[in-house]
Amino acid sequence: MELPNTLRSACLPSLFRALAFGCVLAVAVGRAATTDQALTFVRVSLDTETQRADDKLSDFLRAKLGVRPENRDLEYGAAVDTLVHWNPDAKGPLVARVTPYVYVVAEMLGADLEILGTYLSKRTRESTYHSYLVLRKDAGLASGDLDDFVKWLRERPTPARFVYHNKFSTSSYLLPSLYFRKAGIYAGSGTNASDQKHVFIRAEKPAGIESSTELVRMVKQRRAEFAAVWEGTQARFATDPELIFLKLPNTLPNDLLVFSQTPDRTLRDRLLAALQGMKDADINSGDFLRWVDFNTTPDARRALSGLRWLTKAPPAPAPIKIRAAHNDGTPLDPGVLEAAKQAVALSGTEFVLFDEDFHKQFDVLWTLRKSHDDSLIITSEYPDFNLPPQRFHLSFKKGDRESLVARIEEQISNGMHRVRDVWPFDDETPTVLRDVRFNLPAGAQVKAVKVTWNDYTNNDRVVGTPFDVTVTAGDFHSFKLKGDGFPRRSDGTHYDFDPLSPTSHRVILVRPAPDLRLFRYGTYALLGLFVAAAAFALWSLMRGSRAGPAGESG
Repeated sequence: MELPNTLRSACLPSLFRALAFGCVLAVAVGRAATTDQALTFVRVSLDTETQRADDKLSDFLRAKLGVRPENRDLEYGAAVDTLVHWNPDAKGPLVARVTPYVYVVAEMLGADLEILGTYLSKRTRESTYHSYLVLRKDAGLASGDLDDFVKWLRERPTPARFVYHNKFSTSSYLLPSLYFRKAGIYAGSGTNASDQKHVFIRAEKPAGIESSTELVRMVKQRRAEFAAVWEGTQARFATDPELIFLKLPNTLPNDLLVFSQTPDRTLRDRLLAALQGMKDADINSGDFLRWVDFNTTPDARRALSGLRWLTKAPPAPAPIKIRAAHNDGTPLDPGVLEAAKQAVALSGTEFVLFDEDFHKQFDVLWTLRKSHDDSLIITSEYPDFNLPPQRFHLSFKKGDRESLVARIEEQISNGMHRVRDVWPFDDETPTVLRDVRFNLPAGAQVKAVKVTWNDYTNNDRVVGTPFDVTVTAGDFHSFKLKGDGFPRRSDGTHYDFDPLSPTSHRVILVRPAPDLRLFRYGTYALLGLFVAAAAFALWSLMRGSRAGPAGESG
């Protein structure tokens, strides 16, 4: 039925008004729902200018995305811990503005993060920066280069004082520590002399110092001989007539904006779109001009990749000394010794052949002998750790050295215990970064030792008394340890590990014994079958003997 024209004309405006009201209401409800979405925003606490830039980024995200950023300013170590243990399913989405090394460490310890952006420097309009050593001009350097700096350190009658504000600072600690290690510079109480292999400094974290600007002021006020700062701080003091800056060689990426991985990528895509549309005026605070899509900054990507490789230190080489058994009645074929040496050289592990003309000490002692069936028995000992030796029994075809090399190499990779250093950057929990195929369950017992290095390159060191260590947790990325022998600071809470010290702590990762329950059950089952078969045979024999005479009478 068709409505009259007058009625139709009266109803249409009301209908349009109702539809318009419904649309406005739907948009308002949707916007309210979006605005109600909380977003945790973690910021590594730095200087006041960086905090202002963080606040502008927080306001930008609120305005563009309609989210409620919950700002959390955290110290470096606390930020790492938060990123590693964040559960977006339970705690909701997280975005974080972090320094490069904080991200690399979190990634190394298993954090599931995606890099969304980096920032452009207002001063350079670049996405990368450098680290600089800062000294007073009257310190006595003959010229302004790093070679002269090392010479200056060596010729000082007392170690120079180096100050930093946090171990996880990329520019103020990590990069200089890598350079120091390469140049043979260590923190310690030793005295410097021209005939020594090492140069000693005093590395200290002064109480209450939280920024690179304060480090420069300490140097300027003669409260420290030198420090390391990032390029923004260097630019601020570059014209100071009392200071000199020495550029360290590696390039670093600017701070990163990272996002916790979630199955729903809607918010991630909206965050990325917001960064791609950001204008200079949206931030423009301190050194932060604006944030940009990380994938559009090849320089920052290369710098981050370089930082990963710089910090991914391979395990220390562990020389293996190989010898034939003493007083063995059966002489060992020289070809067997050669096969063992080839296997070590080809294994691709931390184990290397002991060279008596180069290495001062060995970490592993192999004793080789033939068994009664002409197979090879390798006894593997770890003298530093006072552990029972491992024994490998290898059968091989006589004269087939290739197969023997492969058998020994397989035992190196899949049978030997492994030696690893305790990661010196974690002061909260002794940690070993995992790069081995086997896991150590919580409660596993291992041994640790203190090692003082005279020369790292040729394994010249002094080893302390082994002590017991318990594995408290383990995953694909690290093992957490507990042991009373690890050094503690005066506060009794934090561990006293120092990446700049010639002293380190090593742990032997004892490979778990294979689970023999299945083998044992299989053996029991097989024995049971044998017993059952014997019983059945005996029963059949007895039954046949009884049936024989009865058959004959028929």
